[in-house]
Amino acid sequence: MEAKGKEDLALVEAKAKEDLALAEEKKKEELAQLARIFTTRETALEQELSSLRQSERDVKKRLFDKGQDYTDLESRVLPLCTRVVELEEEAEATKAKMAKLEERATNQEVQLGRVEAELIQQAENFKKTEAELIEDAANAYAAGFEDALAQVACVHPEMDTSPFATSDQIVDGQVVPRAPPS
Repeated sequence: MEAKGKEDLALVEAKAKEDLALAEEKKKEELAQLARIFTTRETALEQELSSLRQSERDVKKRLFDKGQDYTDLESRVLPLCTRVVELEEEAEATKAKMAKLEERATNQEVQLGRVEAELIQQAENFKKTEAELIEDAANAYAAGFEDALAQVACVHPEMDTSPFATSDQIVDGQVVPRAPPS
């Protein structure tokens, strides 16, 4: 009877481990999805930052070229000075945009780090709670079965309850061992 109970407990534990593996796989998939989202966002920000840097280089090159034209075209000094001021403002605006994008990228990285840490903690808590629940459920199931057998033995003391186990099932009016989960 005791070996049968251990076997039943082993079957329950095997099922619990299988459920745990499925839950772990789901968490891994969720983490992978978050990583893909982060990578997509990071790539987009890097492309935008690269574009802004190229724009800044273009602006600076144009600024330099306009400076060269200044010496050759003194009669156009005022319009060129005006254009230089505009290009400097554009460069400052570009720098401001770059600073904001870099700040956003940093904030996204910090936020992702927090989310990853939180997910790791949640996964650890889930695994711990799941293991405790599986053990509690298996123990409660085994205790309930033993109580039911004791009640049957109390009402029918002449009946031998030793052939019955938590892993048995009724098939065509007969008590037969249940097939182990695959």
